[in-house]
Amino acid sequence: MVDRFPEAFERFERRVDISKFESYRELAYAFSWWAGFRWKDSYAQNLALREEARKRGFFDAKIPDYLKRSQATARRKRKVRVSNVQESVGYYVSREYSANEIQRRLKDRGIGIRRKTLLRYVREAKKKPLKADSRKYTPKKYRRRSF
Repeated sequence: MVDRFPEAFERFERRVDISKFESYRELAYAFSWWAGFRWKDSYAQNLALREEARKRGFFDAKIPDYLKRSQATARRKRKVRVSNVQESVGYYVSREYSANEIQRRLKDRGIGIRRKTLLRYVREAKKKPLKADSRKYTPKKYRRRSF
């Protein structure tokens, strides 16, 4: 991917007089305001902004601590292996997450699970009984024949 951050910073410089900023913090705030919705406050964007700022004489430029920690935890998350999906679902249910949110979080951790199975685990974790006549709630085309 082509690095277009220096280009964007030059456009920012044409628009805003950066010589009036006393610190990197002011510069970073002004740039994030100027960039608008394109500023995601990611590690990579902050790294590029720090590099451009140092070129222009802002030597107090540093990456925020909260980004450093999030990078480390993101790396750790990818290595997590889940031995029992049911325990994970129980954990999320205890924190009162919806089934949709649980599925999203499991997906982020690299755990794929069928919706039907997930809902069964959620029901078990909440200690709710199965519906009395489940056929009634199943669309006709998905019902199994009974002989």
